[in-house]
Amino acid sequence: MPRKQSLFSFVSRPVFFGSAAVGLVLCGSGCVEQQEDKPTAEDMAQIQQNLLSAAPTPARVVNGDFDGKVIYLGVDAEPLPAEPGKDVKIVHYWKVISPPGDGWRTFTHLSGPNNQGFQNYDHAPIRGKYPVSQWKAGDIIRDEHFIRLPPTWPHTTVELYTGLWKGQVRMPVKAGAQDGQNRLLVAKFDVAGKAPPLERRYVARKVKKGPKLDGKLDEPIWAEAPSMGVFLNTLTGEPVRQRTEAKMLWDDKFVYLAFQNQDDDVWGDFDKRDDKLWQQEAVEIMIDANGDGKTYTEYQVSPKGTVFDTYLPEYRKYEDSLDPKAKPFSWNSGLKAAVTVEGTLGKREDTDKGWVAEIAIPLADVSGMAKGADAVKVPPAIGDTWRVNLFRLDVTKASGQEAQGWSPPMVGDFHKLDRFGTVVFGDDKGETVASAAPVEGDKAPEAPAKDEAATKRAALKAKRLGAALEGMPKPAGKGEVPKVTPGGE
Repeated sequence: MPRKQSLFSFVSRPVFFGSAAVGLVLCGSGCVEQQEDKPTAEDMAQIQQNLLSAAPTPARVVNGDFDGKVIYLGVDAEPLPAEPGKDVKIVHYWKVISPPGDGWRTFTHLSGPNNQGFQNYDHAPIRGKYPVSQWKAGDIIRDEHFIRLPPTWPHTTVELYTGLWKGQVRMPVKAGAQDGQNRLLVAKFDVAGKAPPLERRYVARKVKKGPKLDGKLDEPIWAEAPSMGVFLNTLTGEPVRQRTEAKMLWDDKFVYLAFQNQDDDVWGDFDKRDDKLWQQEAVEIMIDANGDGKTYTEYQVSPKGTVFDTYLPEYRKYEDSLDPKAKPFSWNSGLKAAVTVEGTLGKREDTDKGWVAEIAIPLADVSGMAKGADAVKVPPAIGDTWRVNLFRLDVTKASGQEAQGWSPPMVGDFHKLDRFGTVVFGDDKGETVASAAPVEGDKAPEAPAKDEAATKRAALKAKRLGAALEGMPKPAGKGEVPKVTPGGE
């Protein structure tokens, strides 16, 4: 049964695009042409009911300035939080300073973080009856429509953007939060029923002697090490088809990682160090050892045993940002890796079972080229923490590349440092607090000497309290005032 609509509302039909479409500066691929009809007398009556005589008081005040011509006053939305699969009424409020002119249209975009799940809700204002080309100076326009998130919406929030566009350009945003592409950020709404993204934490056990790097993981230290947990889809946090797990150990010289990857099609062509392993199949490690959210190192290993490593002094900036003569990815660590494949590497017509990567990263290299305060002290002490994330890139013939992560960034970017998990350095039992030093001769520590002065002060205080209570009436139905002893007040 159709939902009953208000006289001045309509349901916008979303137009879906991949996330890359939103990244375009030109509006032609992110905004939808709407046919403008000349308003009838009935249309004008509807328009007049949505042209306000006084400034509104929206729940979310924005005051975004579009090139000094139009002010976006704010927005109302209900019900909130938004619930996937159900309508949310959106009411926009615009104020016209000077007529924008012919050809301009409004746009309305929705997306999750980093433009994931982009949806287009473009429409002409007031049910299409009052297009921008007819706006007049002094107009205060109320524009109501409905949005509906898909039932499978994976994010905990939804972002609402708006603006004006004509042909291949958008009207500049002179004031207000925007995305750098002249899309005004109107509001960020919570989404009902969505748990916050998983926050990963792992205690790495210390070993006296590191494992032999052979890709077999058949030593007791690996069997005793707990799993870091199953990797999840990097965009949605949902389970993936082919399971990945990892474990981590450390000693005074290396941090060791073991990746166990289910894979029915193990392959990889790259064989040179620092080849673009992320374009095929690989496991990936990112380490922000000092936790500053700025400097970090990155390591990758392919099923073929090819390695990649680089140092990033800032977000997505590489070695050449420090030295123009250097090339990106030119820094090399002392990483060592061994890989075993259960199946046939590169024979894509058969069915494989998986592959294992066993990796050792020198502690001396985890800070990359950083020095001084930007470099972390190694070896770590028991209880020290690093910010770390692990990924796996899996490519199948049928479905293309799938990205998995230990701590899913929930956006299309592995370099989201605030979504890294936390690794705590523990002892050989997984304890994270250093044990107290043993008492010489295994004797129990002596009890601390009594502070006679403190005892006398407590007794005097008790005596004064007792004197103050003496002679006071007893509470009805209560027992005697309890005797006060030193230290018991």
